[in-house]
Amino acid sequence: MKTVRAVIIGYGGMGKKYAQMLAAGEVSGMSLTGICCRNTKGQEEIRNQYPEARIYKDADAVFAAKDEFDAVVIVTPHDTHVPFGLMAARAGKHILMDKPLGISAKEGAMLVTESDKSGISLAMIFNTRMKGGFLSAGTFIKGGGLGRITRAVWVCNTWYRTPAYHDSAPWRSTWSGEHGGLLINQCQHFLDIWQWLFGMPDEVYASIDYGKYNPITVDDSFDLQFSYNNGFRGTLISSTGDNPGTNRLEIWGSKGRLTITDGDELIFDENVVSTDEFARTNQDPFGKLNYVRKSLPAENHKGEEYHMIFQNFSNHLLKGETLMTPGEDGIRTLMMANGAYLSSWLEKKISYPYDEDLYEKLLAQHTEDEKALTF
Repeated sequence: MKTVRAVIIGYGGMGKKYAQMLAAGEVSGMSLTGICCRNTKGQEEIRNQYPEARIYKDADAVFAAKDEFDAVVIVTPHDTHVPFGLMAARAGKHILMDKPLGISAKEGAMLVTESDKSGISLAMIFNTRMKGGFLSAGTFIKGGGLGRITRAVWVCNTWYRTPAYHDSAPWRSTWSGEHGGLLINQCQHFLDIWQWLFGMPDEVYASIDYGKYNPITVDDSFDLQFSYNNGFRGTLISSTGDNPGTNRLEIWGSKGRLTITDGDELIFDENVVSTDEFARTNQDPFGKLNYVRKSLPAENHKGEEYHMIFQNFSNHLLKGETLMTPGEDGIRTLMMANGAYLSSWLEKKISYPYDEDLYEKLLAQHTEDEKALTF
């Protein structure tokens, strides 16, 4: 394979962005071969803007022409991700998947298993992780810069939405369409960063609001409490109804506190000695442990976050580069979200791994209950 010939399945907002990026040659080694679009208006736009790209009317037409391409970029409604992914895997085509991986971790795991069985590569479009501040924070934390991690608090409520957003498509912000709200949609990105930085939690207790800010049935606000068996505790807070929003992650360790603001700015308040050492040596009942504030450089990467994901995917297929965001990460973020929903529905703390069959049952019940409601 000298060039990755890609077909984009889905020509909505992000599908259009990816088509433009590939057609402009912005991803080395990856070309736009075709686009799958069901509506005639979109097809006409594709003909005018990308005359060399083949147009497919549906997914069946895509895979009937499987010899014409090497990989698919799936940018469609949530409940089609796994079905289209399975079609791709069984056709021997590599997959770059928009978030979420599927509507549940159980479903997503089916796709990862099939991908492994078929010998194809599956990657997630978790572009937020590619922001320089998060990349640098990951290197700093995993390199022991904070010492023993004890606590993290993340407020990320920069997703302000009005009814115009929720009403923009019949499937949006519904159990039957998106199969969830804030947790399964916008915050998949931040759940991904959480599990990447800290690993999977052992327990979650979730306080979730449904339709707090707008007349919708799904979640639009939450407070999550994550617990780890090693003593680490974490709080994640988000909503789509607060403005102005904040994106601020504070992480405490034995060596100090790391603050990441907007995924770009890093401040390290470094203890002059570790809390463990100070606790062992201090003799003053009210002894104060001093710290020094430092600005840490955010990784200065070339290109924008989406470009990094696509370029890594291309390099992986052509050169064997390790995937930055493999499909397994998509399972983990869904597990975190599914567990949080279960905690809210059952009104109790949930341990990971949770009862996947129970989650599937309650998710289906919420979909049925939604059908009986009118606003």
